[in-house]
Amino acid sequence: MGQEKTAETVWVPGHAGWQGQKGSTTGLVVLGVVLTAAVVFYAVTLLADPAPAMKLLGSGVVLAVGVAAWLLTAHLRIERVRVVRVAVDGSTVVFGGAAEVVWPLRAFVAAGALLLTGWAWSIFTVPSERMTILTLLGVPVIGLILLTVGVRSWFRPLDGHRLTLRRDGVELRIPRNRVNAAWDEISAASLEGDRVVVRTTTTRPSSWATRDLASDPVILAELVSFYGKRPEARAEIGAGTLARLRSGDF
Repeated sequence: MGQEKTAETVWVPGHAGWQGQKGSTTGLVVLGVVLTAAVVFYAVTLLADPAPAMKLLGSGVVLAVGVAAWLLTAHLRIERVRVVRVAVDGSTVVFGGAAEVVWPLRAFVAAGALLLTGWAWSIFTVPSERMTILTLLGVPVIGLILLTVGVRSWFRPLDGHRLTLRRDGVELRIPRNRVNAAWDEISAASLEGDRVVVRTTTTRPSSWATRDLASDPVILAELVSFYGKRPEARAEIGAGTLARLRSGDF
């Protein structure tokens, strides 16, 4: 079932919510800066090469870096702390993914295709002594990965990431992590590291990453646990859930 209603943004009071990435991120930032600098330097050397094929390859590297920066920026601009984005359709409540990241993911098609085109052209026109191991072996692998990610994003439905609450149960639809269980089967939902884990009594645990959905992951885990532990409250799922989120009473 798709998401029929437009999602509404709700700020949830009375809950601490998600505290973001735990632990120091200094190492990751430094690593990211170093890798970005190395890739930019590689792109500059390609663009400076007199061969048109190498210039095209360098343009592909620049495009890939730009799309990656676009994707990262799109994720960072989505406010999630104590915020949920919810669509209510009768007795169904849907928390969807971040629509803002769809187009950056799809743009990887162009980046991957440009890398592969430049690589194939350079193989036939550039002397082998001017081709580095990175260009010969690394570029086609990266190009194929980007092209695959982009193509899959074009064919994946916009509501491919979602958490659905119904009066009879809960459904999690995340690629490779799915669950469709009755409320009585839900044993726990909690944030563990960088993922929210939903445990049931009948199947293996399923989970989603903190940035898979466009809502506070801790709030969603607390809401699932609330309905899982209180059968008497499940009849309200729908407009009642929206009111409960606005009050923070769960």
